[in-house]
Amino acid sequence: MKKFIALLLSLILVFTFAACSKNKGEAPYDPGVTLEPVEVSGIGATAKVTLEDDNRGTGTMANKAQIPTFSVDGDSAAINAINERIKSEVVTLCDAAAAEPLQYAVAITQVVDSGRYLQAIVSYGNALNLDGLSVATYIYDKSTDTEATYDDALAAGDFTDASLKTVIKEIFKDKGPGGDLKDMNVMGFAFTGSGYPQFFVKVTFDTGEDEQVELITVVPETNSLDQANIDGSVLVKE
Repeated sequence: MKKFIALLLSLILVFTFAACSKNKGEAPYDPGVTLEPVEVSGIGATAKVTLEDDNRGTGTMANKAQIPTFSVDGDSAAINAINERIKSEVVTLCDAAAAEPLQYAVAITQVVDSGRYLQAIVSYGNALNLDGLSVATYIYDKSTDTEATYDDALAAGDFTDASLKTVIKEIFKDKGPGGDLKDMNVMGFAFTGSGYPQFFVKVTFDTGEDEQVELITVVPETNSLDQANIDGSVLVKE
C-alpha cells in the first residue's frame, strides 16, 4: 500500500506540460472569421494571477494544490465573480479532502496570458480517483473587464455548440488515441495567442477491449489534439 501511494504521488507531482501531440500537419480548421488584435488599457492592464499552495492534511494525505487568485488595481465585479467561482469549485473540493483522513486533493494550475485574456486553467480532483479529475477554466478579458464565457469562445471560433462537437468528433477520429467515441463533455476552454479558442474535453471511448475516460485538448485552429499528461493536467497552447 505504501509503495502504491508513493507511486501515485510521484505521478501526480509531474508538473510538465509536454503532451503527446497528434498533429499530422493537415491544413488548419478555418473558423471563417478574422480576429483583429485588441488593445488592452485601463483596469484590465493591471490584472494578474497569484498562486497559493494548499498543503492541508497530514503526511502523504496532504493536499497538493495550487489555488489561483485574480486581482487588479482597483475594484472589478468580474474579478470578484471569478474568485468566488474558484472558491466554490476548487477550494470547496480541497476543503472537503483536507477534512477526510484518507483523502487529499490535487489541483494543477497553468496561468496563461495571451494578451487580451488572462487565464487560469486548473486540473483538479480527488487524487485517489484520477479518472474523476475535472478541468475548470477561469478567464478574464482584460480589454472589457469581464469574465469570458463559453459563448464567447464559441463566437471567437464561429461555432455553435453543435458544430463544435462535430469538429471535436472529426479531430478525435483522425488524431485521437483510438477507439470509438461514445461521449464527450466540454469542460472548459482557453484562447491561444491569436485569439482563437481551444477546448478541454473529457471523452469516453471504447477501445474494443474496454471503455476508457480521458482528458484531451482540442485546438480547431490547427486541427490538433493533445492528450492529458500523466498527472491529469491538460495542455494549454500558448
